[in-house]
Amino acid sequence: MRSLLAVLLTALLLAPMGALGESGTIWVDARGQQDAGTFGGLTLDMGNSTEDDSKSVDYNDLPNIVEVYTATWCWNCVTNERAMSEAVEGTDAVLIHYHRVWIEPEDPFGSDSTEERWVGNYGESSKSVAGEERIAPSLVVDGQRLHTGSVAKGTSLVDDYSQSLQVGNRAWFTGGTIDFSVSFTESGASFSWNFDNLVFSCADDCPTQTTTPWIVFVEDSANFEDGSNNLEDYLHVNHAASQLSGTNGTEILDIPETWDGEDMKAILLIDWEIEKEGGNSFHDSLPAVGIATLLSLLAAVPLVRSRRQ
Repeated sequence: MRSLLAVLLTALLLAPMGALGESGTIWVDARGQQDAGTFGGLTLDMGNSTEDDSKSVDYNDLPNIVEVYTATWCWNCVTNERAMSEAVEGTDAVLIHYHRVWIEPEDPFGSDSTEERWVGNYGESSKSVAGEERIAPSLVVDGQRLHTGSVAKGTSLVDDYSQSLQVGNRAWFTGGTIDFSVSFTESGASFSWNFDNLVFSCADDCPTQTTTPWIVFVEDSANFEDGSNNLEDYLHVNHAASQLSGTNGTEILDIPETWDGEDMKAILLIDWEIEKEGGNSFHDSLPAVGIATLLSLLAAVPLVRSRRQ
């Protein structure tokens, strides 16, 4: 009995979360493999671009990262965004909304750099599942789990998103701190980042994990009355994305102008990826336990017990 339970528990621990979430149909791998994603979310208030600011956060206290692809004409996007707003209630999450720019007749937000980040990270997976690299509505949780469309895969969109949020960041780190700061000088806004003390959760025969830092500039709320989905106030608007390099460094960046008000934020994101060996990611090689297998194992427990009695 104990040995059987041990096998069952081990199988459950090894099963990828997607396999337990309706056999992986609630989301797809946002970057074509499970060993890639995004963490960070440290946020600095740009205000009127005159006051220095800094943040230091423990790795284990980082928020969820939710990246949303949307447009001001997209009616379905309103449904998805409201569902995500409900899903993140009571959780620590950073939301970033990417607006359509390329071949776009109406939406005034976003930039080439925001489109390039979305397509570079999620375009291939989006096209494979939805037919286009940039399709609204779409959203990605922690740079790993891509959700497309407005039809729930489970009981509801809120439940789909809640399950995705609960998986959390799966980068191969166990601790450490991340520092992010800005100082305003005559030369401009000087941003500094440092995450070179993160502890890699592997000791021997470790795969190569690459990290790429980004800073995105997000406006809390922008009013646009001509949006044909009638939302008018568009939240978490991503105006620009700047790719950086290295686990620590300093770079002077131009802060984009806000659409209205003084509510621009600079957000540090860190993309990570485990380099594949033999065409498979680490998690791809783990056995996925389906619902049928799980029920079969549970059904076997009383049979084994009765035979022993």
